[in-house]
Amino acid sequence: MLELLRSLDLQPTLEQVDQGTSLNFAQYSLLRESADAKLYHLMRKVNDNPGLDPVARQQCEQDLRTLQDACLRVSHLLQTSCLALRRLQLDYQDQRLAREALESQVAYMQACLRRSLSSFDRSA
Repeated sequence: MLELLRSLDLQPTLEQVDQGTSLNFAQYSLLRESADAKLYHLMRKVNDNPGLDPVARQQCEQDLRTLQDACLRVSHLLQTSCLALRRLQLDYQDQRLAREALESQVAYMQACLRRSLSSFDRSA
């Protein structure tokens, strides 16, 4: 099952996300499951590589698990924050402010990823 999830082409779904489209529950769940499957695959590849330093391998696997847990936590916090803000029944201007604040947090994380990946790509 994990191999099937890992091999899915989610490019159309990712494009929807990039365009600001709200995914339905099935698309959202599939994206989450596929992301987990890809991360598990990466962890197995790292763990099964005898050419890597065992301490570095273990640290990398732990970092990836911590990242996965943090992503799940951030996703939950985004959902609960939006729910809490909706319950406040903010006026239009404050809704725009809330949207901008939350989207800025996610953009910050994306920028961090892009920056980190660029240095990762240069080291190969």
